[in-house]
Amino acid sequence: MRSSHDVTSVPAPSLDNAFAPAYLARLREQDDVLTAAEAELAGPWKIEPVPGRPGAVAILRLWEDLAIGDAPVAVLWHLETARLLSVLLPVLDREPLFYLEEGAASEGYPLVAVFGEQGPQVAGWLDRHEPRWAEGLHLLEAIVRSPLALATLLEAAGPGAEEQVGRIRARRQRA
Repeated sequence: MRSSHDVTSVPAPSLDNAFAPAYLARLREQDDVLTAAEAELAGPWKIEPVPGRPGAVAILRLWEDLAIGDAPVAVLWHLETARLLSVLLPVLDREPLFYLEEGAASEGYPLVAVFGEQGPQVAGWLDRHEPRWAEGLHLLEAIVRSPLALATLLEAAGPGAEEQVGRIRARRQRA
């Protein structure tokens, strides 16, 4: 057993993956599970400057690093856009939290919300079949469930908008 006093002069090689190549090859032969797409974009994400490209920022998973050759999912010229994308990525391939049924009922088109173990429930009705409304609700619902996403959105909006949000929240608390 090695102790902290045992020091070798040869540094341990950096690992790309802790699993053996043969094991990884077997994994790649298997079918992915239903949640694989969500896991692929779940993050958590970080934003770091791109060396040699002044002003450019890269979006990487928290455990990735440009310095060791990890490829970013995006390189953007504006930090606020990178912040928005870092919020959006975990939400996009997530199981939809809302969807719109095809057929109209007497009240309109049923808007269905998925509430975890409770399963799908009609959340209301829309006067037209507009799936983008359900997609938008999905995006917003997923974002408001994440304090980190909300904080990142405020950062992306800038200090002026953040100050105004503070004023709005303070006045609403008084009402």
